Amino acid sequence: MPINALRKPGAKMSLKEALERAEKLKRMAASSNPNEAAVAAARLKAFDVDAARSPQSKDAKFEPATVMETGEHGPSNQKVEVLDELPVIPYKELGELEVEQAPDTSSVNWDVLHAELLERAQQIGAHAVIDIQIKGTIQQKILAGMALKYLSPQEILDIQAANKLDEDEKAYKEAQKERRDEDWAPPVG
Repeated sequence: MPINALRKPGAKMSLKEALERAEKLKRMAASSNPNEAAVAAARLKAFDVDAARSPQSKDAKFEPATVMETGEHGPSNQKVEVLDELPVIPYKELGELEVEQAPDTSSVNWDVLHAELLERAQQIGAHAVIDIQIKGTIQQKILAGMALKYLSPQEILDIQAANKLDEDEKAYKEAQKERRDEDWAPPVG
């Protein structure tokens, strides 16, 4: 393992990871999408390789956003996954979550907003967050994502039972329609 890939104790990322992130932000700042380019330029301006590599101080904790409404499932103790695409596991959408950085701050800390979004998802009982995106413009400082909750086997059975009743009713009406069509059909012969 190369020496620059090692992390300092308590550090967010290694030197290699920090340099890769800086390069990625430089590429994104040259994007043809003006919003993406503006966000990337702001993140690049605020990104400091040395700060990313230094151990996190206990004073630099952020205050979590308060949740306006708690989910019916209560807070989850599991770590919330960030997904790139819809999961194969049956799920239901808990709703779109938004976090906003305080307007009095001069620079946007997207890593803190991302952590706040995941914490808020965990508080409402979500198992995963998908489609994390920046909403509005860079001045609004809003990060949003869709919270998903995986269905338990009992919930899946309940949904199948409810759908079975609907399917049985559809099949019954279809059978009645076929009988009516047969009764009104002209005789063969």
